[in-house]
Amino acid sequence: MLGDTVYIGTVDSHLVALDSKTGAVRWDVHIANNAMGYAMTGPPLAINGKIIVGIAGSEAAVRGFLDAYDAKTGQRLWRFWTTPRPGDPGAESWGNGAAESAGGTTWNNGSYDPELNLVYWGTGNPAPDFNDDDRPGDNLYTCSLIAIDPDTGKLKWYFQFSPHENHDWDSDEPPVLFNANIDGKPRKLIGFANRNGFYYVLDRATGKFITGVPFVKETWAKGLDANGRPILAPDQQPTLGAGTLVYPSVTGGVDWTSPSYSPQTGLFYVSVHETGAYFIKGTGKIEAGPPKGIVGGGGIRALAGDQSYGAIRALEATTGKLKWQFKLLAPAWVPVLSTAGDLVFSGSDEGNFFALDADTGKPLWNIQLGHSARSNPISYEVDGKQYIFETAGNAYIAFSLP
Repeated sequence: MLGDTVYIGTVDSHLVALDSKTGAVRWDVHIANNAMGYAMTGPPLAINGKIIVGIAGSEAAVRGFLDAYDAKTGQRLWRFWTTPRPGDPGAESWGNGAAESAGGTTWNNGSYDPELNLVYWGTGNPAPDFNDDDRPGDNLYTCSLIAIDPDTGKLKWYFQFSPHENHDWDSDEPPVLFNANIDGKPRKLIGFANRNGFYYVLDRATGKFITGVPFVKETWAKGLDANGRPILAPDQQPTLGAGTLVYPSVTGGVDWTSPSYSPQTGLFYVSVHETGAYFIKGTGKIEAGPPKGIVGGGGIRALAGDQSYGAIRALEATTGKLKWQFKLLAPAWVPVLSTAGDLVFSGSDEGNFFALDADTGKPLWNIQLGHSARSNPISYEVDGKQYIFETAGNAYIAFSLP
């Protein structure tokens, strides 16, 4: 929302501006072609009279981009392509596949630092997902965090979490901005729980790597080098036939769900997926269009049952060190909300919505909603009274706090 206008992206790739009181359409822009496999799945970011919005569709071999539109008129102001073509900076990272570079979609939401005037956005995996034969190199700017000047759309810096990725571990998770001391000096930082299983801390002014540690079980990397580049473990790539068992699974240590940071506790809270999968290599090429022959014929067989569980984990934000966890029966798809009342709210696939102590993880309150929770819990105030809001199935549910 910006001023008295609500902005929403639709799955058929329209960016729409609505009057917040009446719902009347103020403008409607069709930003990408669904017939090519494009879609919009993430919320727009409204800043400085601009609406910044990303696009989905890596599985359909589309080329990712990030757009800015005039908030009043819907006129497109700039577009940043997240995969370069021959002659563009970074094209050499695709080798002979640069002419058809695809992926890097920006299907979730980003963050904004008004002091640095930078927009931070995660990018998706290269395409095809599980068949990398025709895209040698690091495949910029996929599986990266990009810092963009919102006035011009120019790239200021990038950090690639997973060069030449082939497990569908995109980096579209929401970046969390916080300030803290590193080696005794105040720093502007980004905390990023990545789908690849590592938690990263970056300097948000420069993109410089500060630290990175696993926050779930992972077997694909021996660790990260001094610059944050993964040190690959042997025999962890997708293979033909039965595939290769790799941790984490295709959904990663976390997928689209938002984490949360509390400046009071200095902790980063995230709902994690603890599970693995057999990754099967694709055998064919895919072309832009409706996702048929998806991921070049490859895929996964995910572990399930007792081999798979979820948890709410509290990490020390500057180091990634585990402070506590609240274990869940299965990997959940509910984002996390932390509040100034030292509470952490989240939910489970089994329909539980709960509050935890932000310092200890002790469960304080729980209610069964009757359906899997899904949306990001939000907190708001009306006439001096605080409410917590969640959705389950087709129900909107609000709770008041004393």
